[in-house]
Amino acid sequence: MAFGKKKSKSESNDRPYLEPYEKATREMGAGFESQLWMSKDAQRTRFEVLAQVSRFKGRVVADLGCGVGDLPIFLHEHGRDEFPKSYIGIEGVEAMAEHARSRIVEAGVERTVLDVGDFVADTDLADLLVNDAGVEVFVFSGSLNTLDIRSAQEVLDMFWYALLRAKRGTLVFNFLSDRHNPERTPAAAPAVRFDPADMLDWALGRTPIVQLRHEYLRGHDAMIVMDVVQ
Repeated sequence: MAFGKKKSKSESNDRPYLEPYEKATREMGAGFESQLWMSKDAQRTRFEVLAQVSRFKGRVVADLGCGVGDLPIFLHEHGRDEFPKSYIGIEGVEAMAEHARSRIVEAGVERTVLDVGDFVADTDLADLLVNDAGVEVFVFSGSLNTLDIRSAQEVLDMFWYALLRAKRGTLVFNFLSDRHNPERTPAAAPAVRFDPADMLDWALGRTPIVQLRHEYLRGHDAMIVMDVVQ
């Protein structure tokens, strides 16, 4: 089953939020560096916290902006007992998605599907994933970093309200925090930092079941988990 709408060449040129990744992929090839992560250690820390708070076991998970497939490989290697019932990765950069598919096969990760799609522009994607694929958990890990805060909230709203209409599910996302130590972790383009208080207020405006984690990288970034009230 294909979840992502295919983009024409003209449409592909009108996605500034993906251009930094497309440029990095053109220059370095699809790999860890083209995802623009700070470091592998920082990525691993994020994934460890993500696994703690998201309750993946027995649930269908969609990872929006899955890059080269690092999250399912991490879960397969470090928490097989907590691996999702099924994992769906959506990636906007086709070369990254192709590389992710190869890595998933090589690593022997099962119950995993990877597709090319634009979670910002495709307004049907959230409902398609919930209604047709039975997704219960939406994950955004590092994939909001090239959006401004209002655009990020608009995207998150699309996926949150798809879960709300289904009367079930969890939305979890991380983002770069502007309450960090600017001398230790200065903002660097193309990354955009968000005010965690603003993001927390946005989340609490939609559900009282909210968790904020801000300590795991000493304030460099934050993670929010939201559950649909049942």
